[in-house]
Amino acid sequence: MIQALYDKLAIPDTCHLGKRVFKKLFHENAKLGARDKRILSEDVDTITWTHTLKSGTVLIAPYADDQCEYNEIAVIEMLLRSPKQTARIAEIVHRAIPYPLVLIFNHQSPIGNHPYLLSLATKRFSEAEKNAIVADEFFTTTWLNFESLEPIEEAFLSSLAMRDLPHTDFHALYGAWIDRVVALECARRAGTFRLTHTLEESANRRVTLASCRELEARIAEERSALRKESQFNRQVDHNVRIKKMEQELVRKVASL
Repeated sequence: MIQALYDKLAIPDTCHLGKRVFKKLFHENAKLGARDKRILSEDVDTITWTHTLKSGTVLIAPYADDQCEYNEIAVIEMLLRSPKQTARIAEIVHRAIPYPLVLIFNHQSPIGNHPYLLSLATKRFSEAEKNAIVADEFFTTTWLNFESLEPIEEAFLSSLAMRDLPHTDFHALYGAWIDRVVALECARRAGTFRLTHTLEESANRRVTLASCRELEARIAEERSALRKESQFNRQVDHNVRIKKMEQELVRKVASL
């Protein structure tokens, strides 16, 4: 089933690597605490470096400026024993490898399905440590299942083909994949999968999406406080704040 995702990405065969990556490399080369080492050991089954996109494997130029450099893109598949710590595992791997990654997570669910998840992260030069590169912002889909895709998920998958994305340089290509992950998250709120067409529009959308997430978190906090509140006048105050934030959220979602 995971092959269907690679078919959607349509990465050229020249980029195929298929190399097994051993977890001990992360233990030896990444600065991991005891908890992170345990998560990698217990929750990750296998790690496979499936593709390398670089000038020697595809006709795309490297990119570099004062903030970052994108000389290549790696596609890494991770088969999980448990999906509970996926977000943390993604952070560990994105931070351990200095160039941009397309992480593909896969696990077998109790009902026999094999859902998958995509994770990407922007990289930049560290301001604190010379020659170091840090993961700046993370972009992750929810778990997807080819056997029961929603229309917006179908549209998302159909937009991933590498041949249809910018080939100006690796930064533009990677940014286009990120834009599609962002578009899917926006579509889960707005109901329609829609791609942006300019860098400014993409940047504004990410800002609006971040505001939506913040409002959703604040609404959840207010609702939690409301359930615990016994005084009527304070219940009213919570309800008023919730109503205002919900109205603001509706306005922001409409602009996604």
